[in-house]
Amino acid sequence: MCGILGGNNFNDIQEVKNGLASIMHRGTDGNIIFHFEKNDFYISHNRLSIQDLSDSANQPLISEDEKFVLAFNGEMWKPFFRKFNSKLRKKYNFKTERSDSELLLYYLIENRDNILEAMKKLDGMFCFAFYDVERNELTLGRDFIGRLPLYYAFENDKIVFSSEVKGIQSAKPEYKFYNIDRSRKPPKGQKEKIKAVEPGTIVTVSKNFIGAISCEVTRWNDFKPEFNPENPTLYTRSETDLKLFEPEDEDRGIDYYAHEFRKRLELAVDDELISDAPICTILSGGIDSTIITYLLKKKNPDIEAFVVNVTSERKQTLKDDLYYARIAAKELGVRLHEVNVSKDDIENNLKESIWASETHKWTQVSPAVAQLFLSWEIRDKGYKVVFGGEGADEIFASYGDVKRFCWPDPLAWHQKRVNLINNLHKNNLIRTNKAMMYGGKVELRTPFLNKDVIDFGLRIPTRYRDEAEGKGNIMKYVLRKAFEGEISEELLWRPKKTFQQGCHTDYLKKEQGTIDKYFNELFVENKVPQKYLDRNLGHVSARIKVTQLT
Repeated sequence: MCGILGGNNFNDIQEVKNGLASIMHRGTDGNIIFHFEKNDFYISHNRLSIQDLSDSANQPLISEDEKFVLAFNGEMWKPFFRKFNSKLRKKYNFKTERSDSELLLYYLIENRDNILEAMKKLDGMFCFAFYDVERNELTLGRDFIGRLPLYYAFENDKIVFSSEVKGIQSAKPEYKFYNIDRSRKPPKGQKEKIKAVEPGTIVTVSKNFIGAISCEVTRWNDFKPEFNPENPTLYTRSETDLKLFEPEDEDRGIDYYAHEFRKRLELAVDDELISDAPICTILSGGIDSTIITYLLKKKNPDIEAFVVNVTSERKQTLKDDLYYARIAAKELGVRLHEVNVSKDDIENNLKESIWASETHKWTQVSPAVAQLFLSWEIRDKGYKVVFGGEGADEIFASYGDVKRFCWPDPLAWHQKRVNLINNLHKNNLIRTNKAMMYGGKVELRTPFLNKDVIDFGLRIPTRYRDEAEGKGNIMKYVLRKAFEGEISEELLWRPKKTFQQGCHTDYLKKEQGTIDKYFNELFVENKVPQKYLDRNLGHVSARIKVTQLT
């Protein structure tokens, strides 16, 4: 997990340093700026070393002939290595032994004339900036679900891009940030100039046929199934999207779906275990995190878990996340680190959580502020990688509003699932990534969002939504069924609570006015208190290495 920043819209090197410094929390293992003087193009990188911890894997990575450069944020999973590592190492001179970033660099070089097709074979969570020096052509890419953030601003033939909005704003203060997900409108006469690289797309900046600089957005993965009203469980797709749901699957029974979903989840956990840095897990005691921890424990008997809890006036015996996390830790045999936070702690760090998560919504800020403390503790215990259960609620649409409004209509319920997954990159997923990286430089991995897991999950017939006999109004029935007999019933059939409810930050709903005020100060008025920079930046000028390339 890392931070990238660059473009050709900088007046001097100091602007690049300012932008890179503002996202220094995304990695301090290597902080490098490349300046290609001929094209006046910059590409820079803050590294959090996960795979291949050597300095030779620091980025940006440049090809042996210095014609191609890559700044990469994310991870490529085991299947990508199995498919391409040996083949590409025979053809190109690699300077690293295990770097997934260098493997991706030469993969993109190999497919530079057809990057759109090449994207379909990538397996990982990623954002990247790939620069063809000779052609003066930039390609920004993002994975199909949008696990990691990437933003850009293109204006008057000039572009600046960054892993976080604050990177663009710190380099170019004239770019105001109102809200990237368009949940509220900018002031009259203003417009949002900063855009997100959408999941499943590439953004190409290059000279067009008349010699002008153009910015083209092309979709390589269209994750928008079309619904068949005559058979709500049947949907169509493009070749690069979800697999076709076969009608006969409808008759295969609950045991089949439970078995097949579990099999794909187990494979996803195994594929994402690739790391040269220590790994831990979040354990809230909910069914999703408990299952992920259970599967990790089978692969790594020494796995450790973390839970965050905000102390409340309510009795400690309340069956909250801490209560269930203790039960799960004991049952699974994992060491549990309890991160206890006071309401005063939350209040004192509320503005910082908004700066970290780059959102004005209380539903996102309230978990983000708790995740800051969680990630600080994870970092202090020596971990760089943490697994979480994000994504399961979207696959199974296990939210109360879905239950109320979409349950009677199978088509509406299925469509809601797809919409929830499509919008993850605007809310929970990216908020968690930003908060965990800002707090502790901790990379979050989410096996439920593996391609095969999502694909099969959306093929589960609607009639298996909540058929748990005698269990009451329980959602995610297939998931719970898949681990029946291996996880205790108290954990397996625990009713769903939101993260905010489970760790007691839901009271921040009453603070929406304050949250809006802080957001405007930080991002619209660009009034960033120095302490929020100092916490992560340190002696920035001493860290950043600048390389001039002709």
